[in-house]
Amino acid sequence: MDDDHARPRWLHEPCPSWCASTHREDDAPEDRHHEGTPHYLPVVIGVREQGSARPRPLTTDLLVVRTRRCGEPEEWVFVGEPDQRRQHLVLAPDSARRVATALQAQLDR
Repeated sequence: MDDDHARPRWLHEPCPSWCASTHREDDAPEDRHHEGTPHYLPVVIGVREQGSARPRPLTTDLLVVRTRRCGEPEEWVFVGEPDQRRQHLVLAPDSARRVATALQAQLDR
């Protein structure tokens, strides 16, 4: 939480240490999240078109961000395109760590 702003009345818990959000009194209920510093990564993904056996490369950006709805205990790591129209992953932190380890193992071979 930004130290320059008073805590909104709707925020009943302290921000987690990783929260980079600025919470405001007028935040809509659906926008009340703790979020870490977002990372945007340029990537090439494979997109399969209907009837095609091979994916075609598509350049896009991926957003990776840790998040938790205010007032809820579960944390998540979002990995996907910022507009969320294509496929994306929403992983529990332990699951995200296992995926990161498996990805690194595949690349180290």
